[in-house]
Amino acid sequence: MIVWRLPWVGVGGRNGDVRLLAPFALAVVALAGCASLSRHPTAAGVASGTGGAAGAEANAGAVAQYAAIIKANSDRSDHESDGKVRADLAARSTGAADACLALDARAAACQYGKALATGLEARAHPTSAVGLLNSMLQNLSAAESADPNYDKAGPSRVRALVLIRAPGWPIGPGDVDAGLTAARKAVSLQPEYPPNVLALAEALLKNGDGKGARESYHHALDLAQALPAGPERDGWVHDAQDGLARASRS
Repeated sequence: MIVWRLPWVGVGGRNGDVRLLAPFALAVVALAGCASLSRHPTAAGVASGTGGAAGAEANAGAVAQYAAIIKANSDRSDHESDGKVRADLAARSTGAADACLALDARAAACQYGKALATGLEARAHPTSAVGLLNSMLQNLSAAESADPNYDKAGPSRVRALVLIRAPGWPIGPGDVDAGLTAARKAVSLQPEYPPNVLALAEALLKNGDGKGARESYHHALDLAQALPAGPERDGWVHDAQDGLARASRS
């Protein structure tokens, strides 16, 4: 599994960051996140000399590469203190997302990757963050239309977290009611995935339902603890425990 971190979109609110799992783990390609985009596959390069099933397979591989590049840049940005470096990583991710969309504008992976890249841009350029969030939500809608189960209901999950964390009207697109609806959808699609339940718990808490939030945090904790030990599982356990502590004070 791949870990994504973005501003405002947190499953448990730890340090304001977000872990979002992507459905592919291309460890070899992850190193490409630090390389020049000129080394990445391009629409023209993939299309030339290919067609039919072979061309479709090549495009699918390139889409997965671009998504892994965005993931690698996201991971590095999360641990990077230099604002200039974060801005460069965001720009690289945006370039990869745009190239992915040039290959297949309807692919859930490309639309979802563009949304995540936009999140990195928002993190690198906080003064423009509110406007960028509107674009992020548009890409999430497109990704959801293409495949609502992508990244284990990622489009609905990320939408929920953006809506409950972003400032509301008239400043930004935040809407805790709509965020709760999106979180419920994510859980209905992938009920056993801990980040979806964590998102629902946070949405319930933002809507003033402390009891429901505590129940969801407990459920997320049970789901996470049932998984094999590992960094992601441990992070979800921590997020659920942290959420329970916050919900108990509500």
